[in-house]
Amino acid sequence: MKKFLSISEVAEYAGISRRTLIYYDQIDLFKPKKIGENGYRYYTFDQYGEIDAILILKALNMPLDDIRTFLKRRNPDYTQKELLNQRDKVTRKIQELEQIRTALDGYISRHEKLTEVDFEQLSFQYREKEYFVVSDLIEPSDDSSTFQIYSRFYSLIQSRDIFSGYPIGFLVDGRVLDEGHIHLSPYRALVRIPEDRLELYAENQLITRPAGYYVSGFVRDEIHQLSDFSDRFKKYLQEQGLVIDGDIWELMWQDEIATANREQQIFEVMLPVRSKSGKPLG
Repeated sequence: MKKFLSISEVAEYAGISRRTLIYYDQIDLFKPKKIGENGYRYYTFDQYGEIDAILILKALNMPLDDIRTFLKRRNPDYTQKELLNQRDKVTRKIQELEQIRTALDGYISRHEKLTEVDFEQLSFQYREKEYFVVSDLIEPSDDSSTFQIYSRFYSLIQSRDIFSGYPIGFLVDGRVLDEGHIHLSPYRALVRIPEDRLELYAENQLITRPAGYYVSGFVRDEIHQLSDFSDRFKKYLQEQGLVIDGDIWELMWQDEIATANREQQIFEVMLPVRSKSGKPLG
């Protein structure tokens, strides 16, 4: 009666390669019962339960080091404990993947939105309040200082909020609309934070974009376009009997992920407004 199985027979049974079984031997995970004088590895029939356990645990995404420890300690209670631990790890991984998918959906929807944008159109609409982490004041003419401020700013924010797929924002003093090129003015960088995550940040790091009526439009980061855009904004406000009621809020819908050309970057500019006459809007 045959007492031993060759490495090829075990590999065929397990659906893995001979090279994998050799590696399992080298790391003391699954070793042959004996090695012949010819150097061949031989296994016994009662080892199929052990290779089955390895295959099951590997399919459950357990690392090989953990499987090796598991096999040495396994009993019903230990097995239950370790499987619960592994389920917790998988749950966290699923949550991480869902966050990545949400970010991808955000980037994709931004592109889709921009394919429908009319750059000549200004809109007037009510917007709900949103929350942002805000940076220190940035002087665009000082590259060294700008780099340092951004470094400190991003170090304060959890990566899932930075890479959420939502456009990074900027806050500019509303008075600069009359001064021409708003992108040459001092500004603060903004990263939107969901309301249920506000408690993770210090109060002095946060700023709220108030709910209310805003005039908004899209513009590329080109000098002549920005100048024309500011003129159209001022003309629209005058025609509609509106005045700026706060600072300028911007969102960069097309950023360095989409283009290496700065002039192809696209911003949505939002101005909070009120009626010049004092009458309620809406």
